[in-house]
Amino acid sequence: MEQVSEYLKLLEESLSKKITILQALLEASQRQSDIADGEEFDLDAFEGTLDQKEGLLNQLEELDNGFERVFNQIQGEVKKDPPRYRAEIQKLQDLVRKCTDIGVELQAMEERNKAKLSVKFANQQRELRQIKTSSKVASTYYKSMTNKQPDDSYFMDQKK
Repeated sequence: MEQVSEYLKLLEESLSKKITILQALLEASQRQSDIADGEEFDLDAFEGTLDQKEGLLNQLEELDNGFERVFNQIQGEVKKDPPRYRAEIQKLQDLVRKCTDIGVELQAMEERNKAKLSVKFANQQRELRQIKTSSKVASTYYKSMTNKQPDDSYFMDQKK
């Protein structure tokens, strides 16, 4: 039973670490939002935030897997005598609520970032099409001008 209390403390520490990681993900998403809002899109900085988020997500997955293993070990004992562990369970529930709140905020920010990036990339594609069209028109014009025969001298030669 003393062991169950230790496992509950371990779960509490795991949830606290999860909150820290979720907040770091939130900050990285905010940086992505700032990059998307900027005049010039800094691809290197954006990729840096993607790499950072990938590492944080891997850590989060490891924490979740460890949490689940420990929880499955003590779940039966806690269900047998819930009043005994009421305080620890209440702390865990509060931490889970915080994780959920941060997760919802993170999801909303990711949706906003996705929309911003879609608009940003659509604008860049439009600009590239305009540049491509302009250079094609200019190239065609220059080709037609360089291949053009002088009309005046041709007609003069015909009159001889």
